[in-house]
Amino acid sequence: MKVSVFGCELSGLVTAGALAQTGNRVVAMPIGVVKVEDLYQGVLPRDEPGLSQLIRSQVEEGGLVFEADWRAGVKHGEVLILSMPSWRLDRAEEVIKVIGECATGDVLVVNQSSFPIGTADRFEAQIKLAFAQRGLVAKVSVAAMPEFISEGSAIGDFTRPDRIVLGSRDEQSINRIKDLMRPFNRVTDQVKVMSTRAAEYTKYAVNALLATRISLVNELANNAEHFDIDMEEVRQGMGSDARIGFSYLYPGCGFGGPSFAADVKNLVGTLQSKGYDADLLKTVLSNNESQKEVLFRKAWRFFDTDLRGKKIAIWGLSFKPNTSTVENAPSIKTVEALAAQGATINAYDPKGVADFKKHYQGCSCIEYFEDMYQALEGADALFILTEWKSFWSPDYELMKSRMTTPVIFDGRNIYEPEVMKGLGFRYFGVGRGETI
Repeated sequence: MKVSVFGCELSGLVTAGALAQTGNRVVAMPIGVVKVEDLYQGVLPRDEPGLSQLIRSQVEEGGLVFEADWRAGVKHGEVLILSMPSWRLDRAEEVIKVIGECATGDVLVVNQSSFPIGTADRFEAQIKLAFAQRGLVAKVSVAAMPEFISEGSAIGDFTRPDRIVLGSRDEQSINRIKDLMRPFNRVTDQVKVMSTRAAEYTKYAVNALLATRISLVNELANNAEHFDIDMEEVRQGMGSDARIGFSYLYPGCGFGGPSFAADVKNLVGTLQSKGYDADLLKTVLSNNESQKEVLFRKAWRFFDTDLRGKKIAIWGLSFKPNTSTVENAPSIKTVEALAAQGATINAYDPKGVADFKKHYQGCSCIEYFEDMYQALEGADALFILTEWKSFWSPDYELMKSRMTTPVIFDGRNIYEPEVMKGLGFRYFGVGRGETI
């Protein structure tokens, strides 16, 4: 099938690469700052596991082509896919305008992006109006198929989905999209067909529920400390309930990333535009921002409210493992708070340093390291903000030898409190370890 993908950021590249890999002829077009020549040279906007290899292999095999001219993409595609971040709505509007101006026959547009509820219906009406003004008689269908990929596991999320949410009432469009997605839907029928608005709302609802779940478990963990309760024991009791399960049930120092919180904020805005307060979701977002400073508050109390001159080592700058993205990461607020109190920071992250530097250009209070143990040199405390696998089983004796004082504030609860105590560390987790 001939497919055109508008958008060459994470979701667009994963979509284009995966569809090309299954035999489709794919043309992918940047809609932001990404340049075609950079894509051909392997310079991708996200450092996503396996993505560089996927794109390179499909370009070499000829199944994937990058194109700067959107009109060429409209001419090529039997299916036109909008796959861009939620903040690119203005660019999506421009793509829809180009489709309305230069399409010469039937059009099937599939929107993967988290745009406001009702966007698919509006885009369909705009293209139909443009066709009518041109005197073109052709069928127009705009379907919603929101993506549910996560950074760090994006390719697997797309190619082995839990479900494919498809919003359309046009049988011909539904069948064509099902055929396109058939290679990723072979074990059982995971396609959930519904109206376009229901599909758009589903994406927001899923993220809202997950965000609420995370914020609730964080609040429970924070309060467990006051009762000398180990939150891990509570988590095991909660997660073993079949109605709850263990996913997204880990307390920590808050969620981040470019899309998760943004989707919840967009849903709040949508509900408020209809006259609803969305108080619960606003509280979830507020609590999450506060949770990003949970380790700072513990350290502030531990050091008797005086962090001036303290050297704090930080392991983990990216918002989650296996990605270089630091947007909305807990590390940003943590560093801001520490710097404001006069602390200096030794920072280490396997992938996120370059992205983090963009937020703190010229800041003299941060020193970056290429080795996790070197970052501990002379440190009065260690903050763990991202659960990279390399942090799980470190050389504890080497850690102690490098640190001025063996104090750990663990925002991801990756260590066992009793083990750390036995090794001679002061250990403070989220709902675990010592209470302060």
